[in-house]
Amino acid sequence: MKRKMAMALAAVLVAGSLPVTVSAATFSDINEVSWASSTIQAVSDKGLINGYEDGTFRAKNNVTYSEAMVMVYNLMSKTGNLKASAANTLPIYQSVLNTYKIPTWSQSTVAYGLSAQILMAADLPKFTTNGVSNPATRQDVAVMFGRALSEKYDIYAGTGVNYNDVWRISDEAMPYVDLLTRLGIVTGDDSGNFNPTANITRAEMAVMMNKTYDLLSNELANTGEITEIVNHDGDYYDVDVKMDNGERNRLTLSDDNISVYNKDGSRELPISSLSKGDKVSLVFDGLVITKIYLLDEETSAQAKYDVTGYIYSLKDSEVNFESENTGETSKYKLDENCTYYLDGKKVTRKDLQNTIDDNSDKYAYAGLMTRTENEKVNGKREDVTYVTAMYVTIMDEYTHTGEVTDFSSSSVSYKMSGSNANKDAKFASGCEFYIGDKKSDVDDLEKLADSGTTYIKITVNKDGKATKIIMAEDKFQDTSTVNATYRVKGITDDYIRVSEGGESVEYSFGSKSDVAFYTWDGKRFNEVDFDEAEDFCDDDHEITIDGKEVSQDVYARIGFRDGKKVSSVYLATESDKEAAFGEAESSERKGTVESIKDGKLKFKTSSTEYTLASKYDEDDLKIGGAQTQSLTVLNRMANCDDVTLYAEIKADGDNKITDIEARLTAAEGKMIEYNGKDASDSDKKNTLTLETSDGSQFKLKTVSNPKTDSDDYDAEDLQTTGYRGSSVELEFNNDGEISKIIVTDSSYNSGTKRVKGTASLDGSKIKIDGKSYSWDSKTYITSSSFTYSTKDMFERMLQDKDIEVYVEATISDSNKVERINARVESAEGEFVEYDSGSVVIETDSRKWSFNTVSKNTLLKNCGLDDEKDFEKKEGKNVTLEFNSDGLVEEF
Repeated sequence: MKRKMAMALAAVLVAGSLPVTVSAATFSDINEVSWASSTIQAVSDKGLINGYEDGTFRAKNNVTYSEAMVMVYNLMSKTGNLKASAANTLPIYQSVLNTYKIPTWSQSTVAYGLSAQILMAADLPKFTTNGVSNPATRQDVAVMFGRALSEKYDIYAGTGVNYNDVWRISDEAMPYVDLLTRLGIVTGDDSGNFNPTANITRAEMAVMMNKTYDLLSNELANTGEITEIVNHDGDYYDVDVKMDNGERNRLTLSDDNISVYNKDGSRELPISSLSKGDKVSLVFDGLVITKIYLLDEETSAQAKYDVTGYIYSLKDSEVNFESENTGETSKYKLDENCTYYLDGKKVTRKDLQNTIDDNSDKYAYAGLMTRTENEKVNGKREDVTYVTAMYVTIMDEYTHTGEVTDFSSSSVSYKMSGSNANKDAKFASGCEFYIGDKKSDVDDLEKLADSGTTYIKITVNKDGKATKIIMAEDKFQDTSTVNATYRVKGITDDYIRVSEGGESVEYSFGSKSDVAFYTWDGKRFNEVDFDEAEDFCDDDHEITIDGKEVSQDVYARIGFRDGKKVSSVYLATESDKEAAFGEAESSERKGTVESIKDGKLKFKTSSTEYTLASKYDEDDLKIGGAQTQSLTVLNRMANCDDVTLYAEIKADGDNKITDIEARLTAAEGKMIEYNGKDASDSDKKNTLTLETSDGSQFKLKTVSNPKTDSDDYDAEDLQTTGYRGSSVELEFNNDGEISKIIVTDSSYNSGTKRVKGTASLDGSKIKIDGKSYSWDSKTYITSSSFTYSTKDMFERMLQDKDIEVYVEATISDSNKVERINARVESAEGEFVEYDSGSVVIETDSRKWSFNTVSKNTLLKNCGLDDEKDFEKKEGKNVTLEFNSDGLVEEF
């Protein structure tokens, strides 16, 4: 009964705005808008818009805001989409409607619009001016329709709207214009303009209402999921889509008859980028599908392709390509029907080639869709990979991840993730450095790199120099996920076939060079190449059961990147399945601990929080070097600013820590007591008690004879009462035991000062930073730049005008130099030779030998290919460049 009353009300309201119902066949002016005549007849037959008493439709007349709201109401009512909760709300809004002089005949529908949020209070001033109804604009009507349809269809940001006059569309209207465009309800004019501020006519309104009516009354839900896709050699595709309303659409698609776009419509994609499981939105024109929007969020358009990376060169028949994942380069043949896209627009190969050539100082980042054919090449059969679609974006920078192999103050070397390819990059001016998400400096990263295995994410500019370095103690995670365990039925260069739910399923590699393969050796997974993985799958893996040799099946876990490309394959035999994959279900992480708060541990290089148990067995909680192993000590260490705590954990699927091993890697504070290897109390032997600035005391184990940084005191001296209460810095070994004690403030050095700066000779004295000091009879000299340690040789170096030396010195109370740590900052001379990590040059005074960075790094920095190339430099004048460690890095 309520539905019938609502429809009756709608009929009355429309009749009030459009006086008399007249049959479309008798409209005397229908031929004035021949492009809309059939649609006007359709909406009249459906009872959506009436004609006038004089037999005209007046298609070119403007529609007022009040009339538009009545039409929207009538449309929603006719298709059964009115909100019952928004009905009969006129009394609530009567006062505000009167204030804005909304015509009485439309007040009930406007009240409904406000209640259903099709209209907002801010819209009402547009309806009338001085009591006279105003014509509605195209974009404002689009907002009304869009809000009305938002219950059924997804609203996006609208950044993909591509009308020529898109800049004229208001920010408020943009998402709704986008929706109506996706649904095929509105289109641009012949010039590609939307004309958002133009007044909407009755003919245009008729078209919008007719398309919306068909969409809603036929219950053509526009979203669904691809359940199957069959590729017919790239010529066409059979696609099954299960719609959200339960219906199924079976589509036959080709790049010639349909367009595929990303979620907001900003990028056009090939049909080949669609895959099983994708969420899509279908755009209908009547019952015909004209467009498909891919709703799955992807990091980039390229992520939907088989292979991603950077184009080295593009020719008529092939592309030379560097894999984004491995750094390896490959050549691919171009299919004669290959489709090319540049920043979301379909282009010709020639246009793409010209763009790449015009941007030779930038990177052509690309996704490749491929197929592999077994063909005869030079008389032999082999697999040939063809590119069937290519999506390119021109970029100023690219990003890689990998394991650090060498790190200095000016450059980094790293092994790329998933391969053995090595890369090197110098740091650009202004390069940003991060440890995790915290901004740091190059010294901090160098210190972290020296502490053990570290990983980086590096952004490189068009000059091949790094503009941003992020370093972490854990591998950077890709977007891959590992699915359930499958029984392997076969493996080829192109795919792995597994048994899933009783059916055979093939997961494509795209390119096997982009996939990391691992096999279980009984204790752990080891990375192997494809051939080894293939052999593992083909092997019988026989075991003896009841005296008989029985072959075992092989099982796999498969990791996927965005776009459902296989990123990793883990293989184990049936008997090892539980051990291999049971352990894989738990996560492992290691790194420096940032804090433990409310029972949750957080690493500095990860945003994930791991929950600690309330109690652990002694085997499950270990703190290396601590005398007391407890959660209390662990908490105090984790939250103390004066110590650095490193931890390795295992956690279950809920991120609950099941096993934790921790140790200090650095600490500072006051030394309350130190007892060495000869302590009479066995419980105190080789222990040190440290008090930190927050008042915490930690009893820590030491090695049997810790080192110091001075010849003026040793571990035995530190046991005396004179050193108790001294400020110290502690260094630790990998077991968490104190390996070095550095006294920073005590009676030992209370009268000692330190100076630093460029050094020279001032007669018989040494001048440092402009001030002269006498030599002590036992001045101790050390340097990373050279191996000379005598005072005479050092004085000769300071006299040499071709060498500049920087020193840090300890000065006694009597103004004498006790200790010098020197590094060379520059040197010039005739190149003599390179020999096992040192460079020899000859100046006017003598020959000098200086230590260098690693041979490979030096060769690269000098632009040389082989150690023998150093011989070509012999006899030539060179200028040596030293890094911040005092090592020759280039000449």
